[in-house]
Amino acid sequence: MSLAEVRAALDAELAATPEYYDFKVLHSERDGALWRVTLETGYVYAEGLRPGLSSAQVLLDDSLDGASAWWGAPTKGGAAVLAVIVDDDQLLLQNASSPPPGAGFLIRLYPARFLQAVADAWSDPPWAARALACQPDLGLPQPVAAGAALTGEPFRWLRQAQRAALALVGHSSAFLWGPPGTGKTTTLGVLLAEVLERHPASRVLLLSTTNQAVDLATIAVDKALQKGRREALRPTVQRLGTRFDAAAYAGREHLIPNADLGLIARLARAEAARPPASDAAALKAWADRVATLREQLRTSSLQVLRRCRLASMTTTRAAFTLKMLRELEPEGAPPFDLLVFDEASQVSLAHALVLMPLGRARLFAGDPQQLSPVLRSAAPVARRWLGRSAFAEMPRSGPSVAMLDEQSRMAGTISELVSELFYDGALRVAGDASASADWQAARRRTLVDIGADTPVHIQWMQTAGAWSPAERGPVRRESAEAIADTVAAALAGGDWQPQELIVLTPFRAQRALIRRCLAARGLPDAVKVSTVHRAQGSEAPAVLFDPVDGTQPFLRTDEARRLVNVALSRAQAKVLVYLSATDAANPLLAPIVQRLRLAGDLRDAVPLAELARQADFPANALGRRVRAGRQVGEVVRVSPDGRQFWLVNERSGAEQPIDTAFWRARANAGN
Repeated sequence: MSLAEVRAALDAELAATPEYYDFKVLHSERDGALWRVTLETGYVYAEGLRPGLSSAQVLLDDSLDGASAWWGAPTKGGAAVLAVIVDDDQLLLQNASSPPPGAGFLIRLYPARFLQAVADAWSDPPWAARALACQPDLGLPQPVAAGAALTGEPFRWLRQAQRAALALVGHSSAFLWGPPGTGKTTTLGVLLAEVLERHPASRVLLLSTTNQAVDLATIAVDKALQKGRREALRPTVQRLGTRFDAAAYAGREHLIPNADLGLIARLARAEAARPPASDAAALKAWADRVATLREQLRTSSLQVLRRCRLASMTTTRAAFTLKMLRELEPEGAPPFDLLVFDEASQVSLAHALVLMPLGRARLFAGDPQQLSPVLRSAAPVARRWLGRSAFAEMPRSGPSVAMLDEQSRMAGTISELVSELFYDGALRVAGDASASADWQAARRRTLVDIGADTPVHIQWMQTAGAWSPAERGPVRRESAEAIADTVAAALAGGDWQPQELIVLTPFRAQRALIRRCLAARGLPDAVKVSTVHRAQGSEAPAVLFDPVDGTQPFLRTDEARRLVNVALSRAQAKVLVYLSATDAANPLLAPIVQRLRLAGDLRDAVPLAELARQADFPANALGRRVRAGRQVGEVVRVSPDGRQFWLVNERSGAEQPIDTAFWRARANAGN
């Protein structure tokens, strides 16, 4: 793999990434010193893209935090995006130069192009060479002198796999694989608390993909230090960046470097006051002032970085401030002993590699079976470097890989479904959870007419979903109405609270339709209706999952497979899946149906070799429950020429082709 290839991938993705997006406004209102702007769901035009699928699938997400907003009517104005409230399709704007537009007008957002910062880093030949040289280490990690072993002694509640994961710091590149509900963030917090305690000279840079994820990881470290009675180390952890959740740091204010806040506010006000390009003198003065404030902020951040032991920030900020991070070690040595990527499955390989020289050792924490990096370009080279994460290079096994295999979120039946579909059966309910009567009781709940002993239920729909030009995405009214009816009945019964229900769908258009159906019944906003992309990291007692239209090309991709995993694994007690017969033919959704169907099959499994001795094989196996080696399932199809037949594995629900000649030969050999 060459440097030219990486640069070509970045060029392809930058070319496919619009510079701006135009959203339609539903409502604008003042909120103290800020403006709250509500956008029309699904109405977005991307620069250079005609209206339709490409632009309508743009996600309103954390990547737009810090974007510049501009509007041309009814009066021209601009502002900085302080925050994006994704679930409500809202923007919080600060330092607006005029009132934002009202209903029916457009607002244009210019996102910060972090990918350009990544591309700039790859354009630095010496640094790019160091970054590219890190790639082989991902697949062949080397032992490193990590100092005293991490024992996790103060944390006696750690499970076996969690405790084993502490040894990952002994490798130049290591992978903490945390499937849903396995306590990956908690394990990471303990590991880093142990590093700070047992390796007193070490310095750590903790990165994650979103501000919320950075907050969760940083607080996990602080909690571990607190529980381990290591109070003196807690102030050495610092959360850099401006878009943190202030409420999350109540009682943990020591994690925020207060010296930055005044500078940040002044810089935000200055950047929002950009004069028009026609006034060259004013524009020059403005640029100089912004540059001065940025230099002050850089100096302030450097001071924080030099005095703390563990610094945390987003991967985006790390790309933008890479030059500053490199200044921590003027001689060119790695400035950090340990570089940690949390939610690493969503960090592209090119992005991770260009940051890897910052650390002597690197740890990637996440789940490669959940959502991968967002990619817009269709170029194969972009898929290679930007559509895959470092997990794609992970060794199949060995001491540098630790998989957490016990989960305490999902009821047993849900856990088995997720485990068989996505983790080759390796995931199981934790022993301490299954032994807890309270845990078990919380996962045996009736939802309307679905009994407590049915954790996974398919709600069959008569109609298939379809693309709607008016809604700018796939929709299905029948399932939206059915979901609203179920939610209404659950809340009316009094056994369920709004926050205990999550409604998930892959498509923003269906999310908007479901919300309208809920509102028409007067149901509270506290019922969360979200796209699956926004749900990773959340959980609730009940999940109502609507894939809408199984014929959509997206729902046949590897990314959709990860999305289905995320949707199912958010649930603690109940999963309702809304499917039509058309949906059930989708190769990603069919295994759910088949597994549930075969779960109640009590027929004896006939050895396939026994059937293969008969003259009418394989026709004699059709519709029967059979055993083929270690696999048990039902034969559902036979090819017209009889040379092949298909078995639905009752554990995974997957349909597997089987060669007739192989089993005939095996049967004859056994005679």
